[in-house]
Amino acid sequence: MKNSAPFDSANQEKKGWCISIKQFLNNQKLTQTRKAIVLNDLVDAGSPGVEFFVLVLFSSAIATFGLIADQSVVTIGAQLIDPLMSPLLGLAIASLSGLRRMFRRTLIAAIEGSSAAIALAAIISFIVYRLPYGINAKIPHEVLLRTTASPLDLGIAIVGGAAAAYALAHPRLDAALPGVAIATAIMPPLCTIGYGIAFQNTFIIFGAIFQFLTNLIAITFAAIVTFALLGFRDINGNHKDDLSRSLLISTIMMLIIAIPLGVLAWNTFSAARINSQAKNIVLEYLPTSADPGLIDLSIQSQSGHKEIIITTRLSRTLTENEMVELKDALSEQFGNEITVQLVTLPTWNIE
Repeated sequence: MKNSAPFDSANQEKKGWCISIKQFLNNQKLTQTRKAIVLNDLVDAGSPGVEFFVLVLFSSAIATFGLIADQSVVTIGAQLIDPLMSPLLGLAIASLSGLRRMFRRTLIAAIEGSSAAIALAAIISFIVYRLPYGINAKIPHEVLLRTTASPLDLGIAIVGGAAAAYALAHPRLDAALPGVAIATAIMPPLCTIGYGIAFQNTFIIFGAIFQFLTNLIAITFAAIVTFALLGFRDINGNHKDDLSRSLLISTIMMLIIAIPLGVLAWNTFSAARINSQAKNIVLEYLPTSADPGLIDLSIQSQSGHKEIIITTRLSRTLTENEMVELKDALSEQFGNEITVQLVTLPTWNIE
């Protein structure tokens, strides 16, 4: 009996936390009037009118010029006026509440707006690179940033989508929406798709499509969950079936995106770990008498065989025994199926 007090205390504390969370969620639910205002705002913003497409074209043009000029500040400016966030939030509310007509309208707005942004980006990229302004032929770093996605990008989009839905639902938090638009980055990946189309580069096209879909699905999923917690599923009555269907579909889409992102992240982590191990071995076995300076190390794997390419500065040529010791150390770590290629750049001390 004496030992029951700590357990009762722990249970009461846990129960208190649950009650507090439940009270917090209940306090976040909006009035029917506020729900109607938010719904009307999203219907208007998600309708494919002239003003909507004008903003899409402005945002697309700024983002494309920012990508080509390799200026992140300009790209951020395009995200501040990104009008595509509203259709995505409209899709979330429409799918949550079972508003099929609104869902179709916002879906059309999202598709047509995205298509217009991609088309304009392709036209601008095609023209600018053929003008005699001396623009470098290499792919800008800002473009390459939009050709890869990671679990961190997925997390940012989830939090951004939840923040956007929460800020939209509360009238005093509208000032937070531009910051959310910057974080979630809808327009830059679309313009990167157009950039890839202009140069017929499938790596850029499919990489940017994957990043765009990652942001799109994560934002919609987070918005559905946030709007459900705010009580929007009851906007036209109790739509439990619509809620379950919306969450199920969005969760499946999230998993479809999250699984390859997780695999990609694991492969990247494994490659970085192997590269770090190889660097440590090379630095340990290169003789200090040669004043070694490791410049680069790359590992290329194919059918279980690894080729390790080492680029280093040395003040003298390595002896055969030193080369054998280095090769044996790498073979012991990575197996016998390796080839070591040592590229040396001579150094001289001039007095």
